[in-house]
Amino acid sequence: MDLDQLEQKLGYVFTNKSLLQAAFTHRSYSFEHHGENNQRMEFLGDAILDFVIADVLYHRYPQDQEGVLSKRRSRLVCEGALCQLAQALDFENYMRMGKGEISSAGMMRSGTLADAYEAVIGAIYLDGGIQPATDFILRHHANYLADPDGNWLASDDKTKLQEIVQSRHLSHRYEVVGRTGPEHAPTFEIVVFINDKPIGRGLGSCKKEAQQNAAKDALMHIHDDSQF
Repeated sequence: MDLDQLEQKLGYVFTNKSLLQAAFTHRSYSFEHHGENNQRMEFLGDAILDFVIADVLYHRYPQDQEGVLSKRRSRLVCEGALCQLAQALDFENYMRMGKGEISSAGMMRSGTLADAYEAVIGAIYLDGGIQPATDFILRHHANYLADPDGNWLASDDKTKLQEIVQSRHLSHRYEVVGRTGPEHAPTFEIVVFINDKPIGRGLGSCKKEAQQNAAKDALMHIHDDSQF
């Protein structure tokens, strides 16, 4: 893990580097190596994120009632939003995971990335206190806070698919099934599985693009599949 590069992306330099490493350590890795994972930090970061977003919305929209504020906060801290933010920071390239999770491309799961985003917030708070944690949230959430009604969320095929499968209480995952082309210009092929059934397939010059294309393909099929 290139900590200097990661800190540059985050916009925060850790005094205690082990906190940063722990924030990217999945429970599958800690199970194999008998170390700390990011679950406790994720719990802490989740609470801090909720508070900071609630505070911003409370002061920015004084005319809104509690119900409207709650809906806006929910959109801003939902798994889809946090996954998008984590992907923008290339979190999947820094996750430490067990062998089984690596083989199934677990570092690309939306829940894993969202948890890591919250864990990073927790780690920053533990390292530097509430102000740098708040600064991190406000900096990376800035574009989303400018549109708290979530139009950015609706335009994302991965998020659309995620919302559908969650509403139907299904599971889904993305898996890299192929990589072609030269090292400097690869093409990735990714399949999205719903309840372990392959539903969508996508190609892209990076994993993010291939995931989006796989989700778009899945959305074209999922409504026509009587199984779902």
